Amino acid sequence: MSTKIGFRAWVDFAFKKIFGKQGNEICLISLLNSVLDLPCPIESVQYLNPFSMKEFQEDKLICVDVKATDSDGRVFIVEVQLSVTASFVKRALYYASKTYSDQLVEGQGYHDLKATYAVCILTASIWKDNRPRHHFRMAEKGSGEVLRDGIEIQTVEELRELLPGLPFLHATRELREIQEVNKERQMYDSREKGRLDWQSSLLDARAEGRDEGLEKGREEGEIKLIRTLRKILNISYSDDSEFKGKTLVELQAITASLRDQILKRS
Repeated sequence: MSTKIGFRAWVDFAFKKIFGKQGNEICLISLLNSVLDLPCPIESVQYLNPFSMKEFQEDKLICVDVKATDSDGRVFIVEVQLSVTASFVKRALYYASKTYSDQLVEGQGYHDLKATYAVCILTASIWKDNRPRHHFRMAEKGSGEVLRDGIEIQTVEELRELLPGLPFLHATRELREIQEVNKERQMYDSREKGRLDWQSSLLDARAEGRDEGLEKGREEGEIKLIRTLRKILNISYSDDSEFKGKTLVELQAITASLRDQILKRS
C-alpha cells in the first residue's frame, strides 16, 4: 500500500494515523470487514483511543494498537506485531481477555458483555502451516459449537487488497500528508528509528547470549541475555547472585518474562 510513496503503513505512527484517526473510520471498517467473518458487517465505529499527535510526542515507546466499538457494542482491537516472539500467543490472549473483562463497570452484569475481536497483523510467519490467516475462538471440542459473544483472535500476515477503493485512497492520503508535513515527517522518522533500534537491541541481546553460551555454557549465555534485556528495560540490580543454582529452564522463564515486559510497552 505504501511502497510507491516511500512510507510504510506499519510504522506505528503511520498505522495509528490511518486506522485510528477520527475521520478515517472507513479505513478501520474496511480492514475489519475484510478480515472478520461477521454475521452482521460493521457499519460504523467509535474509537476508544483515537489518534493524537501529542500521544506520540510524549511517548517514546512503540504503540500501534487501535481500539474501537461498533453500534452493536462489539469491541475491536487491531495491532501490529513488529517482533513475533514465542510468547506472542499468550500475550494476544491476555490482552484480548483483559479488553473483554474491562467492558464491565460497577453496576453491570455479565449479560452486558459483548464480543471482543482481536486482529493481530504479523510481520513474520509464526504458524507451521504457513497460511496467511488464522482464526481462533472458543468452541466445544466435540460439536464445534461456538460460545456466543466471546473472544476471537485472528492473525493476518498478508494485507494486500484489504483496502480497496475509497479506503485505499484515505490511507494513501494520510501517508502523503505525513510525507509533506515536516512535523509529521520528523515523527515518522523518529518512530521508525525507534522501532529499528528496539529490534536491533533484541537481536544483539540474542547474539551476545548465544556467543556467551558457546563459550561458557548455555546457562551463562542465558544470564548474559537477561542482563542485556534488563538494560533495555532500565531495570537495575546489584549482582547476579539471584541466578546461583537456577536451572536453564528457570533462567529461560526469566528471559521470557523480560521479553513480555518489552512487548507490553507496545
